[in-house]
Amino acid sequence: MGFMDKAKKLAEQAQQKLDEAQQNFNQGGSTGGQPGQGGVRYDEHGRPVTDAPPAASTPAPSAEPAPAEPAADAPAAEPAAPAAPAPAPPASSGGDANSTPDPFKPIGG
Repeated sequence: MGFMDKAKKLAEQAQQKLDEAQQNFNQGGSTGGQPGQGGVRYDEHGRPVTDAPPAASTPAPSAEPAPAEPAADAPAAEPAAPAAPAPAPPASSGGDANSTPDPFKPIGG
């Protein structure tokens, strides 16, 4: 029974340490997260929020949409040249050389 008594005592001590750590965490977390007291504020994704905008921030888009049609006095764009036909695939040299071999075909026959 000595082994079981030691195990029970160690389990109780571990549980007390866990309880103390949980209490310390709860006490420290409740006062440190207040934004008015100089603590760090976090957004809804858990990222720290700063009051200054990021240095590489882009300006907000304007509320007016871009013009859909070119101006009447602008010159008309030239029609695009027809696309060149696609090149033919390279000719096979015969034999078993294949660009996409059958993975289930035995090697050698």
